[in-house]
Amino acid sequence: MFRPTRSKGQCFLKDPRFIQRIVDTLCPLGGETLLEIGAGEGQLSLPVVDAGARVVAVETDPRLADKLRALDTPGLELVEADALKVDFDQLLDERGLERIRAYGNLPYSVAAPILLRLLSSAPRFSTLTLMFQKEVAERLVAQPSTKDYSFLTVITQQAAHARMLFRIPPDAFRPRPRVVSALVQLELRHAEAPDVGDIAVFRSLVRGLMTHRRKTIANNIKRLTATPSSETVGVAVDAVGIDPSRRAETLCVEEFAAISRICAAGC
Repeated sequence: MFRPTRSKGQCFLKDPRFIQRIVDTLCPLGGETLLEIGAGEGQLSLPVVDAGARVVAVETDPRLADKLRALDTPGLELVEADALKVDFDQLLDERGLERIRAYGNLPYSVAAPILLRLLSSAPRFSTLTLMFQKEVAERLVAQPSTKDYSFLTVITQQAAHARMLFRIPPDAFRPRPRVVSALVQLELRHAEAPDVGDIAVFRSLVRGLMTHRRKTIANNIKRLTATPSSETVGVAVDAVGIDPSRRAETLCVEEFAAISRICAAGC
């Protein structure tokens, strides 16, 4: 039996009830290709392939990749690579894939960075169905002025509609994690997504203003050190008509996007 490595965040779903529930949520279509992030021992890969879909599975652990290759499963392609380094646009281009669905049980320690990389390639996906630690999942679906509203919330909700589907208890995994997990579905907004002008400027702006999210926008502007500059953001906030005495955590995604558009034009 494969021994998971906790330092790599390896917690494999073992409960067949939750495995089936996730597969039912995905509802794989015959002939469809899905991208899986973190194949593990194939707990989800194999049932999805059995349903008639093709799976391109990214797995960073060579031991797991070798184990799955040895099964020689038709319809399952292993890509031995680190999801934190994969160029998803290139990976999909090489296989002629567009607007596909992706899913995966993400390692808790790197779930947010992997999500941000996937969202950087948002035009290539239709939905992302991903498992997170419950606290991270709650951030993804949070509303302004709540304790879970964060940088990750704004970046995610600009690109996608987020829904928490259901929770998964620790005893459904091997080894048993210390936290509850949750499955989140992100439906990419594409043309409907608020225009931010430049995604790098948008992310920098949101990170700068949300680092001290309970402080006023005016106070946070003074602390900005990266692009866009404090002066640029101050002008943009005034142009949008936002009261700088508001707390940063009260800004909705559309307001961040409006500020970002003006900043991007002025950078």
